Amino acid sequence: MGLFDWLKPTPPIDTPTRALVERAVATVDPLIRQVGGYEQRLAPVVCSAYDYCAQMALAIPGPIPINRAAFASDPLIHALFGSADGIETMLATSQCIRDFISRQDALMSDQCCALLGMRPKITAGFGTRLHGEIIQRDEPQKTLTFTDHTLAEPGLDLDAAHRHLAERMFDGLIKGFVAHVDEVREERQDLRSAEAMERTRARSAGPEAHTRRRAELQERLHETSDALQPDRLTETLAAYLAKPDTLLRLEPVKLAVNRVGVLVDRDEDLAQADMLDFVELTTRDLRRWVVLIVTIDREEARAAFERFDERRRYIVI
Repeated sequence: MGLFDWLKPTPPIDTPTRALVERAVATVDPLIRQVGGYEQRLAPVVCSAYDYCAQMALAIPGPIPINRAAFASDPLIHALFGSADGIETMLATSQCIRDFISRQDALMSDQCCALLGMRPKITAGFGTRLHGEIIQRDEPQKTLTFTDHTLAEPGLDLDAAHRHLAERMFDGLIKGFVAHVDEVREERQDLRSAEAMERTRARSAGPEAHTRRRAELQERLHETSDALQPDRLTETLAAYLAKPDTLLRLEPVKLAVNRVGVLVDRDEDLAQADMLDFVELTTRDLRRWVVLIVTIDREEARAAFERFDERRRYIVI
């Protein structure tokens, strides 16, 4: 880079990136706007973090239809739900899908795309196993089930679903940082209370009492207060967003499962099993979600709502 390159003005920040920076600043602490050049400091990492979220959204498998026919024909959908009725129950109780298909623009398409997430659960136990013509009882086995089926971020098409997911993932990263800032603020408040108590004790016991403890509290209080200053927050936020993969990542999983949900780990049993390929999403709370993008038929969802609402109207005495 030559001398004249240093003299060139900083290239302007494009409108989408500026909007993302302002979105992050408004969520973390609006006082960051007082820091000179905060947009230029945050723009590169904000743009990089959002691109990471967009790539994550694209890497989620799908779109995969979910309906009764898919439950019968697709081994993955069969494994994810306990029954075909489970699909209808999930659709009927999903408020975001109910809200989405009632929108005027949803009438433009017969289908919508959405993120489906659920919790994997492996349970150890005993069961029967057919070995040739011999039935072996009380065989140790592990069963794979899925719970907490949740639909989120519906969109008219796959592109819209990907865009919504990228935005929510980016917001999740920012909320993770806000949680860290809130912890520091709570610590500062606790330190203030502790320091005030030590000051009161010192007045009653003499000026030399509790001197060391007060000094430690005051030093820590100074550190936490400094960490919450807008300039330091800007630096910390930039460092945080530079490593989005530490809080948000996808991990591939491959498991062999038979039609009743038992995990298969013996070569001789693989012929009777289905090989399931899916991904697990780890977010800032460190819990794992199995995620995929699904397509939902609008009329099937509407029918599920109606059947669910009709069942709720009955009173069983």
